[in-house]
Amino acid sequence: MIESQKENVEQQKNKITIIDQICFKIQEQAAAVKSNAQKFAEALICVIEEKKQKVCKEVENQAAESIQRLVTQKSGIEHQVQMKNTVIKKAETLLERSTSAEIVLLEKSLDAIFQGVMNDVGERVNCDLEAARRFILVENETLMDKTITEGIGSLETFYSNTSAHQSRAEGKGTSEAIVGLKAGIVLTTRNAEGEQCYEARGCVTVEIINHQGQSSAKEARVQDNKDGSFQISYFPKETGKCDVSVKVNGQQVHGSPFVVTVIPRQYRPVFSFGQQGSNAGMLSKPWGVAVNERNEIAVTDNGNNRVQLFNSDGTYLRSFGRKGDKNGEFNFPCGIGFDKNDNIMVADCNNNRVQCFSEQGEHLNTFSSRGNLDHELKSPHGLSIDSDGNIIVADRFNKLIKIFHPDGQLLHKIGEEGSFTFPFHCVQYENYLIVSDSDKHCLKVFNRDGKFLYKFGKKGEGDGEFNKPRCVSVNKAGHLMVCDLRNHRVQVFELSGNFVAKFGTRGSGIGEFNVPLSTAVLSDGRIVVTDFSNNRIQIFE
Repeated sequence: MIESQKENVEQQKNKITIIDQICFKIQEQAAAVKSNAQKFAEALICVIEEKKQKVCKEVENQAAESIQRLVTQKSGIEHQVQMKNTVIKKAETLLERSTSAEIVLLEKSLDAIFQGVMNDVGERVNCDLEAARRFILVENETLMDKTITEGIGSLETFYSNTSAHQSRAEGKGTSEAIVGLKAGIVLTTRNAEGEQCYEARGCVTVEIINHQGQSSAKEARVQDNKDGSFQISYFPKETGKCDVSVKVNGQQVHGSPFVVTVIPRQYRPVFSFGQQGSNAGMLSKPWGVAVNERNEIAVTDNGNNRVQLFNSDGTYLRSFGRKGDKNGEFNFPCGIGFDKNDNIMVADCNNNRVQCFSEQGEHLNTFSSRGNLDHELKSPHGLSIDSDGNIIVADRFNKLIKIFHPDGQLLHKIGEEGSFTFPFHCVQYENYLIVSDSDKHCLKVFNRDGKFLYKFGKKGEGDGEFNKPRCVSVNKAGHLMVCDLRNHRVQVFELSGNFVAKFGTRGSGIGEFNVPLSTAVLSDGRIVVTDFSNNRIQIFE
């Protein structure tokens, strides 16, 4: 009986230990939820602050434009006042010198003199319009009401049968990966008995950090297959070792965190498509290239004055455009980009304008004309779309980068006098604008407000040197890919300007270039390059 009671005491002690462990786990989970709530709230604050800054910037731009128009009108009125004063003095002089009989004849002369001086009716009307302009903030009351009633989230509790320790993560992405290419992991969630199980409320997360504790991957995603299996993917952005942490309901799965070795990227040509000609699917001097979410490749077929679209395997889909200056026609089409609605924007270079089309090629909108005013363009070359859906245009002969709303309204311009000699292309990445200044053989980096930060590159043939850099794009690793025109190659850089890699040499063989102009990135990380003088498109992986 004594031995039996001793065993019972040990069992009770074990239960106490288990309860202590459960209490500790609950405290850990509570701390994790509080931490997540804090992070989410901070993220919301950052988003709201960013939106606030955007509104403030917009009102500053609108006010500056109104003031500029008034200053211009003021200068015109001052000029008219000066002219009228001159004419009045002249008339007074004539009147003083004339006899009574001559004064009768003087009336016609005065009519002719004063007729040449414009009145200020137009200026007065414009001034009245500007004075009537009012700036107001239309508050997002729905957002406020939703935040008050629903908060930033809610707490839910549920009993989980999933055992993180029994769950298994497998795949190449748990041990090795390549910079800028998609790495994959398959996670299977299991219960305490090792059986595959699925819980709709279960939470699977992945985090990739380097040994300095910083994020070392982009686009880390978890796809729920709704059967207890999950597809995990990520794009490493730096070489070396990193820790890939996979958690189920906040707990590490078996073997996690995984130590992954990330090796440098080697660029290998896969295939090319296109040949010289004007038939469907043939190309003549392909210039710009862009890719949409369906991996359709849009190309400005410069020599044929049209846009052609292809599948990612090179299969011809459709085309639109011909030579001319009417809506839907082109004269030397250059830069191209897809907006968030898959509409296609094209820089119509020799027509000095930007045209917008549906994905099927239906003309939607045209803005700008030739000139040096803010809303005008002179030989626009590169074109890209920023994260807000605005259109970034390299205005070559005005030596400016201009950012337009999709309706054609100028929002911002970059480039004080002497900033650029030949701005060829500009892309936005995170909070930076990167411009290729072709004749200066360098890339110049600005913040979103247009303040110059730094530049890198110089003329030459070495790594990190350029000979007429053209279009720029950003790959899945967050690296800049620059078409190095006269060196017939594509160079890859970190945002800081550190050289990463290069691919291509001069020639017409596979993997060789004759004037590479533009690049784009497919969803799996493969690179699309326009090989201008070889009249083809090349795909690299």
